[in-house]
Amino acid sequence: MLSPAILDRESRRAFDAVKAVLGLPRWPRIPIRWNRRLRRAGRAIIEMPAGGFQSAVIELSPAYFAVYPGDLYGILVHEAVHVGLAILDEPFGHDEGFRRACLAAGGLLHSRWLPGRVYVYRCPLCEGEVERRRPASESRWCADCADEAEAAGADAYAADRALVLVRTEFRGPEAVDDKDVTIQTGGEAVCTLDPPSPDAR
Repeated sequence: MLSPAILDRESRRAFDAVKAVLGLPRWPRIPIRWNRRLRRAGRAIIEMPAGGFQSAVIELSPAYFAVYPGDLYGILVHEAVHVGLAILDEPFGHDEGFRRACLAAGGLLHSRWLPGRVYVYRCPLCEGEVERRRPASESRWCADCADEAEAAGADAYAADRALVLVRTEFRGPEAVDDKDVTIQTGGEAVCTLDPPSPDAR
């Protein structure tokens, strides 16, 4: 797990960047805690009763950062933007305003998948493949083919149109791809992240 000193340094840096990008006059105390049950990199838990922003907590996954420690700053910025927008009483979902602020502060828009099993399903109509990390508990359908079937007046959710499990795979840690290497806004690079060296794995 990352040391408390690194977590403190990176969270201060992330909060300062978000504060500057969003023009916040001050940043409230936002605790950061580890959550071993978290199945993604992090999340912001925001309390917004009718009167507006009340409090927030950022939770991080120790399993994620054991595999991708270099993502800490980018994920902290991502979660801090959610909190900052909530403080400003603006929509704090993953809309265009969120994406713009996240990129401007040097954050990551998406985390990477943890190593593990991947279930690959195929649409019997268009042959497109869909990947899931958990097995489907009930039938699933290809959204594009279901839309076409509905438009044609056919039963979009007929059993013969359901996705079919074609294979399972184990995927190791993801390599850094182009979306993670250069963070851009309006066509100009804001921040460049160094991809991990192959020897680091």
